[in-house]
Amino acid sequence: MHNTPLTTHPKHLILTALFLAAKTENAFIPLQYFKSQLPASVDTSQLTTLEFPLSSGLQFSFTVWSCVRPLWGFGLDLIHLVNEGALDFDKDAVGKTMDQARQWALESLRTDAQFLFTPPQIALSCIYHYNKEIIREFLIIKFPPGRVLSPVANKNLDDPKPVVVQVDAAEKLLQTVIACDVLITERLAIIHGRSKDDTVKLVTGIDKKLWRCRKHLDSVEPSETAKRKNFSPVDDRDLKKPKAE
Repeated sequence: MHNTPLTTHPKHLILTALFLAAKTENAFIPLQYFKSQLPASVDTSQLTTLEFPLSSGLQFSFTVWSCVRPLWGFGLDLIHLVNEGALDFDKDAVGKTMDQARQWALESLRTDAQFLFTPPQIALSCIYHYNKEIIREFLIIKFPPGRVLSPVANKNLDDPKPVVVQVDAAEKLLQTVIACDVLITERLAIIHGRSKDDTVKLVTGIDKKLWRCRKHLDSVEPSETAKRKNFSPVDDRDLKKPKAE
C-alpha cells in the first residue's frame, strides 16, 4: 500500500471509504455534493488525496464501463417505443441508425470523451450523430416538459447574491449530448487526419511514458507478483500425520 501521511486522521479514511462505497454500489454521488454534507471542520482535501491509496491498499479492481452497454439498452428502449407507437419512426431505419451508432461508439473509444462524459451520455451522442430527431423526441418522453433538475445557483460577478435557476432536464441533457457529439467528431477528425509516421511517433511517446511510470512504481513498491514468488506456502498434505500401521 502507498504510504499515507502520518497526519491522516481516521475520520478521513472513514469518509473516503464511504465515498468509494457509493461508487462501487453504482450510486454515484458528485464530489461537491458529498463535501457539502460534511461538517465545515472536516478537511475535505484529504478525500481525493486518500482515494487512490485506500483503494490500492484494499486491492480494488476497478471496472471502466464503455458506452457500448448503455447503447445496447437505448436501442432496445427505442425499438420498444416504436412498437408502442410512442415514436413515429420506421423500425428498419432505427435498426440501421443503431448499427451506425455502434460503429461510431467503437470509434469514440479512441477519443478522450470517455474521461469527460458518462457512458450513457456518450451512447446518446452516438445515436444523435446519425439521427438527431429521434434523440430529441426520446428525451422529451423520458423527461416530460416541466421536469427540472435540482436548482442550480447561478453566480453573477456583479451581484454576489446567487440566483437559483431551474433547468429543464431534457434540454440540459440534450445540450450535454450535443457537446459530446461535437467533441467526438472533432477528435476523430484529428485522429483520421494523422499520417502513419505521426501515429507511430505518438504511440512511441506514450509507450515511453508508460515504461517510466512502471519503472517508478516498481522502485517504490514491490509488485504483488514478486511477493507471491517469494512466498512458498506449505502444502496441506505435508501437515497431515501418517496413518498408524
